[in-house]
Amino acid sequence: MDIGNRFALEDFLAYLFPGVTGTLGMYFLLLLTPFKTSLALLPTDIATGIIFLVLSYIVGVILSGFSEVVFSKVRSYKNIIPLPDDVRTAVIEAFNDTFKISKDTKIEWSSNHFYLCRSLVVEYMPSVLPPIQRQSGLRQLRINLLPSLFIWLGVGLGWGRWTVANNATTEGVVLIVTSTVLFFLITAITFNRARSNEWREVREVLTAFLAGYRTGIFREKNKVQGMRAPNRRIRPI
Repeated sequence: MDIGNRFALEDFLAYLFPGVTGTLGMYFLLLLTPFKTSLALLPTDIATGIIFLVLSYIVGVILSGFSEVVFSKVRSYKNIIPLPDDVRTAVIEAFNDTFKISKDTKIEWSSNHFYLCRSLVVEYMPSVLPPIQRQSGLRQLRINLLPSLFIWLGVGLGWGRWTVANNATTEGVVLIVTSTVLFFLITAITFNRARSNEWREVREVLTAFLAGYRTGIFREKNKVQGMRAPNRRIRPI
């Protein structure tokens, strides 16, 4: 089995980059604690760099769990069809015909319907996968960065307080205010861009599904014979 088909480079980077960002933030936070002396004794060699990268990847995986919990609470575009009304109608008609659903059956679109469409696109239309994977990878990278932004907010607040305590009140207050403003600004931009990536991913999948249906790719392959979607509403994952 080719591991490259199961694990892409973007999957690795989507955890490594946020992990590096979060680990560096934790490092600067630890400099405000009694661990500062111990950190100063760490050697700066290749072995330390390798350990740092491995630790960063693990931290990235852990932080991604928190970001997915937060992001999953927001309405996903996978539960809707973010396309014009005429295209939305065409997608539903194509879905019904592909999976042999009666025209009298009213579908309440859910993420499971989207996953069925994506499975066909992945199987029969590999040429459209790069833009879909790119949007998915960028979305994952951005939402994984969100917990790291909270860590860096703590860095700004912590060092701002330390600066104030060392008789540099103006500089400390400026650092605290700047860190807070940048946190909310960057978080909002990152979150909105992640939503935009998801919208584009869904759009690419559904338009590719519709194009594949209209050009007869799914019928010519003759590999969806006998597949049936339930007439009742499919429960979202």
